[in-house]
Amino acid sequence: MAQDHDDHDSPWKEILEAFLAQCLALFAPDLHAIIDWSRPPQFLDKELQAIAGRERRVPPGSTDSSGGPDDRSGNGSGKAPGRLYTDKLVLVRRLDGGSARLLIHVEVQGGGAGPKARILFARRMFQYRYRLEDRYGSTPAQPIYSLGILTASRGGDSHLVHRDEFLGQGVRFTFPVVHMAQWLNRWDELEALASANPFAVIVMAQLTALRFRRKAARLNPKVDLMRRLAGYGYARGDIDALVRLVDWMIALPEALEPDYMRALEALEQEHAMTYITTPERVGLRRGRAEGRVEGRVEGRIEGRVEGQAELLLRQLARRFGTIPDTATARIRSATAAQLETWALNFVDATTLDDVFSD
Repeated sequence: MAQDHDDHDSPWKEILEAFLAQCLALFAPDLHAIIDWSRPPQFLDKELQAIAGRERRVPPGSTDSSGGPDDRSGNGSGKAPGRLYTDKLVLVRRLDGGSARLLIHVEVQGGGAGPKARILFARRMFQYRYRLEDRYGSTPAQPIYSLGILTASRGGDSHLVHRDEFLGQGVRFTFPVVHMAQWLNRWDELEALASANPFAVIVMAQLTALRFRRKAARLNPKVDLMRRLAGYGYARGDIDALVRLVDWMIALPEALEPDYMRALEALEQEHAMTYITTPERVGLRRGRAEGRVEGRVEGRIEGRVEGQAELLLRQLARRFGTIPDTATARIRSATAAQLETWALNFVDATTLDDVFSD
């Protein structure tokens, strides 16, 4: 039987922006310790596009001659099996007064990373590195730090190495890599960390989707994760973001949506709190007014579209500044298909008009 596949690329873009400090605290504590977190990180999306060029998708089984950092495996839809790459270039301030550019590359894998895949991954990271050095340089006052994250890798060396050597000359590039799926064997530790670090919840969601590849088997694990989230005592903004991201990462079949909504309602009553995001609550109320389970599902779908619209508006504001009222109204009245198209356009857009291009 064919398996349903998830699109975790877009969530990871938001995750790295919303929970960068928590991500590094878990995955790169030495790096986290030298950053001045009182100074907000700057996400250099335009600079990253300048060095990477436009993204291309490579059909499964095809051979890519360039091997460049702007390559993505897929079938053109972004929702196919294979590998999806999410990259963030971030300028941070260090506690010693200097700054640093961080290149964080998340490889969202459909399966584990074998030796050949890791060789290609290391080469891709090296290509990013030399393009960054060529454009900006790398000095002790403003170094470049590369971090790779493999979501489905269950273990391996703590660093990967790219080598290109011949007759005593060449290059050797070493960078740290996180094997996220190794936390499947450290689940108790991950749960303990989650009480203080919201990013641990993201890791738990990613691993739940990895462990339960059949969406029909995900209902109970997803509800259990939401139950834990309700008890962590996070700030409201973090809860809203996590509920939306977990819902996105651990997708359920449409037939299980009513059961999931009933479980969320029960959790709300159990914990005497409202931790469903606002757009979802609007959909839920519509469903209650209609008094039918089908209405709740429809309302939830509508709420999800509203949530996607608000996410796109936040991304546009971060990159382009104040968004005109006409563009805001257009986004908030858009269909799910339109929002998906504009979200894909946003990746390469250099102007607001680029986002709405056909």
